[in-house]
Amino acid sequence: MINIFNIFKEQFIAAFNEVAKNHNIVFERKLLENIVVEPTKNPAHGDLACNAAMVMIKACLNSSIKNPRALAAAIIDNLSKSHIDKADIAGPGFINIKIKKELLHSVIASIASQDKITFDNLGNNKKVNLEYASPNPTGPIHIGHTRGAIYGDVLGNLLTKTGYDVLREYYINDAGAQIDVLLESAYLRYLESCGNKIEIGDGLYPGEYLIEIGKDIKEKFGLKLQNISKNLALQEIRDFVINAMIELIKKDLLSLGIKHDSYFSEKINLHDKNKISESIELLQQKNLIYKGVIDAPMTKKGSQANNNQEQTLFRSTNFGDDQDRVILKPDNTPTYFAGDIAYTKDKIDRGAEILIMPLGYDHAGYVKRLVAATKVLSDDQVEMKIILCQLVKFVKDGEPLKMSKRAGNFVTAKQVIEEIGADVLRFIMLTRKNDAPFDFDLAKAIEQSKDNPIFYVQYAHARCCSVLRNLKNDNAELYQKINQAQSDKTIDVMKLLKDESELELMLKVINFPRTIEMSVKNFEPHRIAFYLQDLAATLHALWHKGSEDKNMKFIIANNPNLTCARIFLILSVKNVIANALDIFGIKAVEEMR
Repeated sequence: MINIFNIFKEQFIAAFNEVAKNHNIVFERKLLENIVVEPTKNPAHGDLACNAAMVMIKACLNSSIKNPRALAAAIIDNLSKSHIDKADIAGPGFINIKIKKELLHSVIASIASQDKITFDNLGNNKKVNLEYASPNPTGPIHIGHTRGAIYGDVLGNLLTKTGYDVLREYYINDAGAQIDVLLESAYLRYLESCGNKIEIGDGLYPGEYLIEIGKDIKEKFGLKLQNISKNLALQEIRDFVINAMIELIKKDLLSLGIKHDSYFSEKINLHDKNKISESIELLQQKNLIYKGVIDAPMTKKGSQANNNQEQTLFRSTNFGDDQDRVILKPDNTPTYFAGDIAYTKDKIDRGAEILIMPLGYDHAGYVKRLVAATKVLSDDQVEMKIILCQLVKFVKDGEPLKMSKRAGNFVTAKQVIEEIGADVLRFIMLTRKNDAPFDFDLAKAIEQSKDNPIFYVQYAHARCCSVLRNLKNDNAELYQKINQAQSDKTIDVMKLLKDESELELMLKVINFPRTIEMSVKNFEPHRIAFYLQDLAATLHALWHKGSEDKNMKFIIANNPNLTCARIFLILSVKNVIANALDIFGIKAVEEMR
């Protein structure tokens, strides 16, 4: 897909290089990376704006060019005018340009001809380990997990489509204290299924989902577990219960459209293989482990816990962390962070070049220490990208929904999907930046109005499809000719699109590849959701213009050339929406029912 923003960026760079040559300007090539070409905020100022003069003036201090406006004028003088109608200087030195319509028409015709849009290879087949949607295997996926899960899944789609080699991984946290709580809770449900009266004590999981697990345990093991010690019974059911919970979670995630490539067991792959000790030994060899005492964290009541015992620490401050981190407790048992170090090393050993982890904001304190560990373990060759996702507050009938497994009153993702649909949940969850708080109103999610963003976008796609259906039904011959023109990439008729609303829609369409590129570079798929809503609004505005003025309708019976041009535009919008929704794991609908 043609990215005209990159085309113009290259032209601005070429123009500055000419200026530099003519004025003996020496500069670091890296500065050129900061040149940005983007849509103008005000259409009256042109189509595109560039900051080249503002950025590169730093390199001109010892030249005759003393300010950004003078540099902007010199750049314009050396700028190729092959695709530019007009270029002028704004403010302190921004360069605004008006694009020649022929370029717009060419790009629109190209997009109209691609059912499946191909994107630039931004990743160059770099290996990415994307670990996401990994809640503890102690219950079904609840709605609180869905934001990070959807974000990770859509990011995986986006990276794959732009040339990255992505491994989607689920980390099974099956070695912590929460597993002991799960097993005891499941064991009580087993006893209950055998006819015993039970009492779910504080700290256990009272959720009804464990009733079925208890019945399944009875079906597999019979009554014999009642006749052995509880500890032996817990050992007997351990793998069965964890596997049952993982299968339940897989099923819930699949209903959300999420499927992982790899399931990584903490117990099997780290503890049983002694990977934690190996990782600590590696850090010792690098002289990054020592015995020491650190200040204990503050308690919830505001006092400092009393802890002056010597512990084994990792020198994470050498790599940008706020303080050194404990990896072995005073009794020499590993901390969670020690397991994280071993897991990170395992990812690197498997060839990952970029590690990505969406985490809840309650894990914000882990960012610096995990980045530090990654630098050490990879000799600063592997990038660790941790994306923090704010919690979502789900609201129904004005009341927040509860999400506590321990309390047993949480709402599962499955329940929400049954009420509003997976597509709706997936899209709306990405209509906020991941680090922004989000109140998700379930009632709004099923409204058929412009206030429902997925409905608004799907309606735009359906309208495009209805235009094509109407043309095929009313004028099959013209429909056939347009298809032929599309396949031949005949764009002569596009010059008939002169209305400002049509030009605005074309400019929105050609911004799609830039939106994709910015989403990838910043790991922000929400940009695509914003773009789609903006594109849909522009299409709907043009549609309503046709309702008021028959000359602005998409199909003009006595003007086949203008109809052909507008159908090209409709096809380009339709293809962009369908391909963008495909990144979101959502099928574009052809009719709204």
